[in-house]
Amino acid sequence: MDNYKLKTQKLQQKFHFDEHNIEKICTSLENEIENLKVVKIQNQPFQTPDVQLFKAALQETKTNTLLELPSLAPSVKNISNTSQNEIPKTNTTKYLLTDAVQASRCFQRTQHTQTEAITLKDQSNIASVWILQKEIGNNMSTEKIQEIKSNNFKKMLFISDRIVTSNNFSEKQIEFITRHTSDKLNAMSYRYALEEILQFSNDKLSNFSVTSFVWNTMNEDILAVGYGKWNDEPNGFKGAVCCWSLKNPVYPERMYEFNKPITCLDFSKTHANILVAGSHGGCVYILDIAQEICDPVIINEKNLQNFPIWSVLSFLQKSYTSEDEFILSVDDNGSVRKWSGGVSKTYNTEQMSLIYCGIRNDTSKPNKFSHSTIVQNMPGTVISFHPTNKSTYFIGTKVGFVVQNTVDSCNHYDRIFMAHNGPVYGIKFSPFCSSIFITYGADWQIKIWMENVDVPLLSLSYCNSVDDADWSPINSTVIVSVSGAVICIWDFARKTVEPVMMFTCKTGVHFSLVKFSKHGNKNSILTALENMMSSNHELVQIIKKTMMNN
Repeated sequence: MDNYKLKTQKLQQKFHFDEHNIEKICTSLENEIENLKVVKIQNQPFQTPDVQLFKAALQETKTNTLLELPSLAPSVKNISNTSQNEIPKTNTTKYLLTDAVQASRCFQRTQHTQTEAITLKDQSNIASVWILQKEIGNNMSTEKIQEIKSNNFKKMLFISDRIVTSNNFSEKQIEFITRHTSDKLNAMSYRYALEEILQFSNDKLSNFSVTSFVWNTMNEDILAVGYGKWNDEPNGFKGAVCCWSLKNPVYPERMYEFNKPITCLDFSKTHANILVAGSHGGCVYILDIAQEICDPVIINEKNLQNFPIWSVLSFLQKSYTSEDEFILSVDDNGSVRKWSGGVSKTYNTEQMSLIYCGIRNDTSKPNKFSHSTIVQNMPGTVISFHPTNKSTYFIGTKVGFVVQNTVDSCNHYDRIFMAHNGPVYGIKFSPFCSSIFITYGADWQIKIWMENVDVPLLSLSYCNSVDDADWSPINSTVIVSVSGAVICIWDFARKTVEPVMMFTCKTGVHFSLVKFSKHGNKNSILTALENMMSSNHELVQIIKKTMMNN
């Protein structure tokens, strides 16, 4: 019995072996193997030794990382509470880039990677005065050499200026890009406020008026702005096109000067570096903003009519074999023309001429035949394409009419209706419902229309001419407008008699354009219009039908 207890105690005992003990065990095992070989060769009886059992604790050593590349972007957990509230919370860890050069709109995950070491190689070269003159060229003039030095110096200044402004405006740039609103937006408890974040200005353009601006189609950090000067000064340039970047709000990335004011701009739909510009002198330019010094191409040089171009738009039109890009323009003479997007083979097609036909009372002839017919051109002011039906476009005129047509139709209208008692300054479609759009003009009114309905659904009136207006991408019932030195915010789900908020600039600034950035969420615009039009049963039925179709 005592022998049994002694054996069990030996079995339950744990042994912790170091390198010396493990080496002794391996040596004894090798000796046993040699003894077994001898016993097998001599055919001797094999005697089994006493069985010894033991337990070994095996532990994994610590993993040694050969190369680790940590992320340069701080995690959401490490940033301040203010920035953390501005970023949507999800189950995954997201990273926020806190510098203007790295200010990305898409927050992506990062992971550690292992790469091979970068091989470096030293290389030397010998240069003398003779070799330098041979490379530069003996025939190169001193002015050319000074120009090369000047361009290099400008490039160094440009990079230094961007670095300095990035340090000064990094917080504002991130605030402009990452400012979002909650998905669950309640229009009745929405707070309306205006806060200046960035200001793009330059002393060279202090006496110029901003005539148009448009965001780049691929890089939303680039903003193209058209300028014009409307005085009679004989010297200096009268128009300019500047490309501003969020990375540098002090000085534009590109600046092109013209002898006539620039009136309208639009980026190409297929090439983000191609910018289309219309001028007050009647020229339609194509600019390549990838080049710092660009010689603009005049696509209507052979058909120049010297009438101001008030609106240009780039659009895509499908053919039997491909989808080509064209440019649509309207001028002060009422001519609507379609231009080819290619620079090498430029041709135009006159879509239609905007003609006004009316009846005038002749007071000098009191008889019954005292009426005379008026036929004159209607100057066009703005072009707007339908958001879903890409071949349909709308044109506003200076006499108050809005003309609807398609790019395949020429010399006739698909539809025409009276929108305002004065010039129509703009036509904007709702980003939430493609069949609803607004028009605004010089008669102090913003009118909300529905497609194929001859009467406006709603009219918003202010005591001054409405120069520009735009739909909010966050709240579908909010519209912002500018009139002189006043910015008005309208919310027709709450008020239709007056704006819900007004901001007046006291520095003598005249606001000419307004546009929202491309960020926002969807809300019910049709429900708000249905509540406003409850007394008109026919319009309510049309709105309900539109809601069912959407």
